[in-house]
Amino acid sequence: MIRKIFLTVAATLVAVTGLFAQELPDDPEVRKGVLDNGMTYYIRHNDKPANQAEFWIFDNVGALQEEDSQQGLAHFLEHMAFNGTENFPGKNMINYLESIGVKFGANLNAFTAQEMTCYNMSNVPVTREGVIDSALLILHDWAYYITLDGDEIDNERGVIVEELRTRQNASWRTNEKLRPYLYGDTRYTTRNIIGSEEGLRSFDHKELRDFYHRWYRTDMQALFIVGDFDVDMMEQKVIALMSDIPAVENPEPKQTIVIAPNDEPIVGIITDPELTGTNVTLYIKREPIPTEYNKTPDVAMLDMLDRFMMTIADERFSDIAQKPDAPFISGGMYSGYMVNAMDVTLVQANARDGEALRAFDAMYTEVEKMIRFGFTQSEFDRAKTEIERQIQQEYDRRDDRRSDEFMWPFIYNYMLNAPMMSAEDEYEFNNYLLQVINLDLLNQFVQQMRLTPTNQVIIVMAPEKADAVVPTAEQIEETIGKVRAAELEANIEDFVIEPLIPAKTKLKGSKVKTTETDRFGATIWTLKNGAKIVVLPTDFKADEVTMQVISKGGKSVLADDEILSATVLPDYTAMAGLGKFNASDLRKQLTGKMASVSPFIGNYSNGFYASASPKDLETMLQLLYLSFTSPRFDESDFNVLMDKLQSAYQNMASNPMFQLQDTLTSTLYNHSPRREMLTYDNLSQIDFAKMQQIYDKLYRNADDFTYTIVGNVDLETLKPLVEKYIGSLPSTKQGYSWEDDGVRYPQGKVTNHFSTAMEMPKTSVLTIFTGEMPYTLENILAMNFLSQILDIRYTATLREEKGGTYGAQTSGDASFTPVQTYMLFTIFDTDPAMADELKQDIVNEIQKLSEEGVKEEDLSKIKEYFTKQYPDQIKQNGYWLGTLVNYHLYGYDLDTNYMETVNGFTSDYFKQLAAKILADGNVIEILMTPETAAE
Repeated sequence: MIRKIFLTVAATLVAVTGLFAQELPDDPEVRKGVLDNGMTYYIRHNDKPANQAEFWIFDNVGALQEEDSQQGLAHFLEHMAFNGTENFPGKNMINYLESIGVKFGANLNAFTAQEMTCYNMSNVPVTREGVIDSALLILHDWAYYITLDGDEIDNERGVIVEELRTRQNASWRTNEKLRPYLYGDTRYTTRNIIGSEEGLRSFDHKELRDFYHRWYRTDMQALFIVGDFDVDMMEQKVIALMSDIPAVENPEPKQTIVIAPNDEPIVGIITDPELTGTNVTLYIKREPIPTEYNKTPDVAMLDMLDRFMMTIADERFSDIAQKPDAPFISGGMYSGYMVNAMDVTLVQANARDGEALRAFDAMYTEVEKMIRFGFTQSEFDRAKTEIERQIQQEYDRRDDRRSDEFMWPFIYNYMLNAPMMSAEDEYEFNNYLLQVINLDLLNQFVQQMRLTPTNQVIIVMAPEKADAVVPTAEQIEETIGKVRAAELEANIEDFVIEPLIPAKTKLKGSKVKTTETDRFGATIWTLKNGAKIVVLPTDFKADEVTMQVISKGGKSVLADDEILSATVLPDYTAMAGLGKFNASDLRKQLTGKMASVSPFIGNYSNGFYASASPKDLETMLQLLYLSFTSPRFDESDFNVLMDKLQSAYQNMASNPMFQLQDTLTSTLYNHSPRREMLTYDNLSQIDFAKMQQIYDKLYRNADDFTYTIVGNVDLETLKPLVEKYIGSLPSTKQGYSWEDDGVRYPQGKVTNHFSTAMEMPKTSVLTIFTGEMPYTLENILAMNFLSQILDIRYTATLREEKGGTYGAQTSGDASFTPVQTYMLFTIFDTDPAMADELKQDIVNEIQKLSEEGVKEEDLSKIKEYFTKQYPDQIKQNGYWLGTLVNYHLYGYDLDTNYMETVNGFTSDYFKQLAAKILADGNVIEILMTPETAAE
């Protein structure tokens, strides 16, 4: 079968298959085996992060295996795995893991899908053998020994109902409506993973136990264990412990699901009152290649051809969307796996409100052009260069992969027999594929195997409202016929590669005047033009250089009527290009380069974020030079931006969560116009002329900025580049500092309750405490620590004890602009009937903390988490970038004595902190309720 498919593409494929073995080789560093009971294991050593490991168990079953009476129970079972097993009854598993720094939610979690269920313990410290043994015992229990206690089942019902309440937004509902068009009358359509409220509240315990014992079997389970340990030792432990799990005799096979083909297009029109945007999607279904072929060079060739096709198609759709009065806002293509029973080529366009038909016409026309004329040689060459650079980057970072990055390749290898090659073999093979693939082969592949006229499904999704202009299925079908019959012309382009900085440009440069070393080991260069460059070379990631260019000022030095224009200015620059190049041409000029520079404008600072591969460091500095000296302001680009913003915000007010965010912002900042969120109504205040003036004001003086570079850089290589490009930036000696703009949190108790229309009734509760606090490392860590204390308490009370919410999220932080303050923020969703009770619990737990202090076991858990995280944290370029910026720009050392500060926290410390927060008396309470509940 597979050979017949390939013969229709090109003889080149046949030639390629003769050069390689029948199967691509597995990574020899992966120890893969199958126990006598049928359980599979994958074990690999990896030392990033050091002294930690990932312990996952994968069950090759999901919601598709549920009977009608069991809908939602695959997911319910996932929850029960944390509510008691044979060796870890009750909450003992969570308590034990948190005692060693494995935090519930962050490091201890699981997910359920239609075709799989997976449990994970991540970033487990493995320096002690007892911890390794306990982690393996948990995997062992998850496989076969979940207790499924009746009382625990009943206690969990409310939690999952609240998860359902939280999940059921416009995206969820439209996906529910989408599935019948894609999957027909199959379980892919009828199994929504989480079930219904009625079913969750009423199912019999036996249904859950039956599902567990029927489908959680060793022949459908795999262990994935990767980390900083001895592989031989780990394999011996796995074999010794897991072999006692009994195998099922005559195991029941999973039902094979076949998705029916369709000769004529299937059209679905889907609307929802809370949907904020319009999009049209073309799905072209195809039968997946049998799994036994997935590790062959043949299929790898197909995957590479898909990669070419998607790269070129994305470029085409991006170019169209950048044009004035473009037929759609954005678009793109995906081709590959959808579900086990179906692969897909997907083409999508996001449309303006009421213009779905126009967007579909343009999108389908572009697809038709690909079918008739294929791609051009210049498009192919750019795609090849870009893919070649991506392959090189993947290879260069082979030793920087974190342990969790191996998990999904293992999952697909186990579930679909996908390749699992070593980085070296993959690099060699992919580069070979790049040499044998040519334009003719790609065009034949696209025309004959991907963009086929059968098995098409077209879905239109749009907001549901009285005056909505939404096309009918008949109009979509007429458009298909019109496009297929139309006379079309092939795309022609006249793009020419040019230097980013014109050759005639004279860069006068500026030499390093002084060199210093700071307390963190960073080198500080001061150039003769006054620019200050802070450089910290690291070996954390071989292919990463990060940079932040920052100056004090930001929106604080702007007038009130400039704030909204400044807010969207970074979005404008991202789509405007630089110098003589518009965004489309600049993107093509950068083909094969891993370098980017993007501006930011905060409330009290502004600057640029930049990153690059070490190979492209000069390109990054060229982009930075152009960003200072040659920003591109073109009113036609501005009009394109405004068109996109109007489309994005036109229906945003119908989304309850947008209303909640808007209410939070206005309440938290005392309705200040300087913190106003973008809305459809205020877009008219954005002014093109003001944007140019703002950019000139904030970026005219390059020596007023601090340039911080962290990553894989060589000082001797970097220095002349810095002198050439940063040394040539303009200097006016007229810098800014941030100004106190008068924005403050409200004082006393502020209550803001409002109701709004919503499809899924729920109440969202936000509680925010604020007050004065010195900005120090101790206070920053204390607020973070306090939020974790409260997360533990709220999980126990609001979720586990009362079943009133899927989860309450708390965050605590300190800030120094415009004044030194703290904020403690909590949010959760719940049944409207429980809102009053649960919102009082938020305050009650802080009150208890102020009276009783912290339980020693909770204090210890959080310290263990910090102890585990910090050694990994200081191996991240982003951490040091932030640390150096804070130190050199603002004078705050947020690293020295970090762990000494954490370990010095006591129960009494947080007793006093909680008392201070209550005594400050500044609390904001926001409740969003459904209109029906308010009435």
